[in-house]
Amino acid sequence: MEIGWIDFSNTERDKINSILDLLSEQGVLDEMGIAQIRDGFSNLFFPGITTVQTRAKYFLIVPYALKNLELNSTKNYSNLKNELKNLEERSARIFLEKNPDENGVIGSQAIEQGNWVKRTPASIYWAGLRTFRIFKTDITLDQYLKIIATKPLKDDISKLGNRNDNQDEAQDDKDAGKTQSIHLLNIPTYEKDWIDNLEIKLTKEEGAFLKEQIISSCEDSLLAFILENDLKEILEYDSFSDLENISFKFPEKIKYSFELAKDFSDFVVVLRILYNIIASDGENELANRRFAEIKPYLKDRADLDLKTIYSILKIRDTQLKAFLLKAQELMKDEKIEDLKDLIIKREISLKGENRSKTCHPGENGDSWLAGYDLNYRFGNAKTIIKDIFESEGETNV
Repeated sequence: MEIGWIDFSNTERDKINSILDLLSEQGVLDEMGIAQIRDGFSNLFFPGITTVQTRAKYFLIVPYALKNLELNSTKNYSNLKNELKNLEERSARIFLEKNPDENGVIGSQAIEQGNWVKRTPASIYWAGLRTFRIFKTDITLDQYLKIIATKPLKDDISKLGNRNDNQDEAQDDKDAGKTQSIHLLNIPTYEKDWIDNLEIKLTKEEGAFLKEQIISSCEDSLLAFILENDLKEILEYDSFSDLENISFKFPEKIKYSFELAKDFSDFVVVLRILYNIIASDGENELANRRFAEIKPYLKDRADLDLKTIYSILKIRDTQLKAFLLKAQELMKDEKIEDLKDLIIKREISLKGENRSKTCHPGENGDSWLAGYDLNYRFGNAKTIIKDIFESEGETNV
């Protein structure tokens, strides 16, 4: 089946890009349609973080570049877009010139091939900048560039977050010529020569600012709690489940959600192991071995509070809820063949028989499909946290 792209509007395009970010679990396909719950927990624990973010510095580089655009004497929308692209690409080249082996430089592979990325740092970090209130209103990047180009009054800015995209051009024309200054960026660390002294590591001032923004804007999250309480031990952990070692330190509400998320991951692992057994026609030895290891504990893994998970995360998908509740029932009763049939039917309902891997067993050999544990973006969050802690001059991990 071929998939086409229809560009309805700036807002719709931003929404689609955000969804694509959320569906990305380090390249893992959501074969059984559990992304709503996975991403719900991810947003609960690590708001503002996505799987395509690489380093904390971009939370500063992007607003620095935008500030440069505000100060640009040429107020032309197309020129501003090109200038933003040039600043972002120039930043990447500076990073690579200083350290060709630096991790997390967005566009490094594209630059080696003489190109530049389609998903730029600004588009990747935009939602996080709004979440952390570094960018102070709920509008798209494209709308913001139009604001810079047209310079509307501050009173008009507050309306843009709710404005219909079909009104953009007419409103922009109406706003043209208004010159009162705008204040949408919260970047006290900005300096005009920032790009001349650019390092991918956060300065002490940048780290302190970003840390405070996350804590103040996402105070009930696990991300904010880790930063506020300097839980540097999390840098030693490889997975979300490893956080159980320090979960006794969490506030009761976070700890409760953590236990639900961990239980859900343990539950999904069973489904993913069975999925691989089915898809490989029983030839995936790793899946067979892992199922043999967890089979004595199926009832324990099925003992989770799905209804509370649905409630906390506001899950409305009735088909997803029905699938998981039925899977829980079959797992508790150890009806393995019925559980396999349920998994096959679920994939068919999502993708159809032609694209369903469980309907064509053996075609993918013994490749592992559909992931394993749910990590809830912990890996990406850990990188951001590490950069912030290292900026304080006490942590070099």
